[in-house]
Amino acid sequence: MKFTTKKYGLLGLGFLLVAGLASASATTERTQLAKDNHGCVGEEGYSWCVKQKQCVRPSKVLIDNDLELTAENFHNFCENNR
Repeated sequence: MKFTTKKYGLLGLGFLLVAGLASASATTERTQLAKDNHGCVGEEGYSWCVKQKQCVRPSKVLIDNDLELTAENFHNFCENNR
């Protein structure tokens, strides 16, 4: 079977169309993630830290401050300013 330039062009166009649709789908999913009152995206592992006045990953905050990885420690560190 002999492929002509026209057929290769159509194959290339089809590939670009599929790649574009996949990219658009990924972007749509990203914009649908819910944010809390502070703009933190919990589904990506972020929580609001009053002490640091920003969205943080609890595990990173606790590790950086040499604290055991527990919800109680995160709450005490960020909410109670201990």
